[in-house]
Amino acid sequence: MSVLTLHIRPEGAQQYLARVFDGKILVGVPTLHPGIKEAIEAYGLGQGFAGVIAFHIWYGGWSVGTIPLDRMQTEAAELANRLVVLSAVVR
Repeated sequence: MSVLTLHIRPEGAQQYLARVFDGKILVGVPTLHPGIKEAIEAYGLGQGFAGVIAFHIWYGGWSVGTIPLDRMQTEAAELANRLVVLSAVVR
């Protein structure tokens, strides 16, 4: 069982690039999503990452911590909103 890092960043209008890291090593293929919420939901399925139980979720230099896969599915909107607020308030 492992925990990986999900890093989300804006790539353009209505496009967010999601990348997964194991430490500093990129794993899997980066994906594009229409929003932060959608990226969180997609990776919350855990598909393609055998043994993963949670992700450290980052956006814009800020993290909401380590989130189990089931919470990524049920709380994606709240997690996305928290990330947006963190990145906006601290700047």
